[in-house]
Amino acid sequence: MSPSLTPDELAAVAKACDAARADPASCPAPLRALVEAWGGAVPPPRAAPAPEDEPGAAPDAPDDPEVVPPESDAPQPMGPDVPPEISEAEAEQMTELKIAAADALASGALEDAVDKFTRVIQKLPSPLVYAKRADAFVRMRKCVSAIRDCDAALRLNPDSAKALKIRGVANRYLGRWEAANADLAKGLAIDFDEDTAEIAKVVEARWHDIRTARLKREAEKRDAEKKKREDEARERAERAAAARAQAENAGAGAGGFPGAGGFPGAGGFPGAGGMPGMPNIPPELMQKVMSDPSLMAAMQNPRVMAALQDCMQNPANFMKYQNDPEIMNLVTKLSGMVGGMGGMGGGFPGGMGGGFPGAGGPSSAGFEDVTEDAVPGAGGSASVEDVD
Repeated sequence: MSPSLTPDELAAVAKACDAARADPASCPAPLRALVEAWGGAVPPPRAAPAPEDEPGAAPDAPDDPEVVPPESDAPQPMGPDVPPEISEAEAEQMTELKIAAADALASGALEDAVDKFTRVIQKLPSPLVYAKRADAFVRMRKCVSAIRDCDAALRLNPDSAKALKIRGVANRYLGRWEAANADLAKGLAIDFDEDTAEIAKVVEARWHDIRTARLKREAEKRDAEKKKREDEARERAERAAAARAQAENAGAGAGGFPGAGGFPGAGGFPGAGGMPGMPNIPPELMQKVMSDPSLMAAMQNPRVMAALQDCMQNPANFMKYQNDPEIMNLVTKLSGMVGGMGGMGGGFPGGMGGGFPGAGGPSSAGFEDVTEDAVPGAGGSASVEDVD
């Protein structure tokens, strides 16, 4: 009968399986052996992603000769997430192996040190052993492997100063200045040492230059975007102003009396100071027109002035506006002013010496009488003069 597993042991097995699924390099040796014994195979480890260029690095900054590319080696074996129970004899053996690994690291036998630390990690992993193997990897400039070991150490002990400092150094050699600065600052705050502090000074200076260049570019980008928005707003305002001016000019060009306080020419009606057929406007009439607010308001209405010019060019066209009170009110006022002055030399178009036809001037004829007789083919033969 096979031995049963406790809940804690089952949880450890499940955790090991999850880690192996996430990264085949994390597959514990016993699980790997079991899979192979059953005729399976553990997939090859995933290649470590190449580090991206440091965000914000100044494009004109000189290359650091100590920065190295990430290695493409297969990941080293990792230890179980939950250390197994070992006998006293095995514990003594692991202690002797750790001492031998530390001696190899101190003497510069880096490959031997990595091998011995790996054997310890597979049996009895700890944050310190991971950090020491990471130290050997950094000295070999295998910085991606070193960072992987430091990550494992910090999962076991987030405050491992040695793991933080070694990971900071590894990031420094990969040119990841921001990450290096953060790790070194935190590690030195926990456990200060002179050698790491010298590396931190180099990293901090480089990161300061990169950060300054980044902030400058961000400010330039913001300024450029702001200027673009302002330019677009100004262009929209200019287009709107041009459209308004064009609309006003179009309304003024309809034949009325353009402007907001007078008439073109010598202060009179279009055409060198007078209506067609009226070379001059007497000052008395101009004074009356300017002193009547309702008359001035009507003269600034493009529709009204277009109708007035239409009638001035052909008096018979008054018939078209006989039911328009706004236009007829203007005609009546102008006719009354002209009539009150006793007629004007030359009269209004059509030879009307005493006022606008049918507008209540000196003539006693009605509007219908004038327009009907003035329209050719309307059935009458009398001229406008005949009405008067």
